[in-house]
Amino acid sequence: MRRQQAGDDARDRAREGHEGLRGDAALTAMNVRRMLAQEIECLRSIPDLDPLRKAGLLAQLARVALQAIEMTTLEARVEAVETALRLRKDHQPSEEER
Repeated sequence: MRRQQAGDDARDRAREGHEGLRGDAALTAMNVRRMLAQEIECLRSIPDLDPLRKAGLLAQLARVALQAIEMTTLEARVEAVETALRLRKDHQPSEEER
C-alpha cells in the first residue's frame, strides 16, 4: 500500500512541476527539455520511492532528455540554414551588378 501512495505522491508532484507549460504553450524541443529537467528534479526529490523504480524512471527521462537536446541542436541548425538562404535570396545581385 505504501508503494501506491508513493506513486500517487510522485504523480501529484509531477503535475505541480509543469503547471507553467499547460495552456497554449508551444511544445518546442526547448520546452520539452525544461519540462524534463523539472520532472527529473522532482523525481529525484522523492525519498520514499522504490530505488529500482526511481532508477528506471530516471533512465527513461534521461533518454528522452538526450533526444530533446539533439532536437534543440537540430532546430537551431535548421533555423541558421534557413536564415542564410533567406539572406542569399534577399541579396541576390541584380543583372546590372553582374
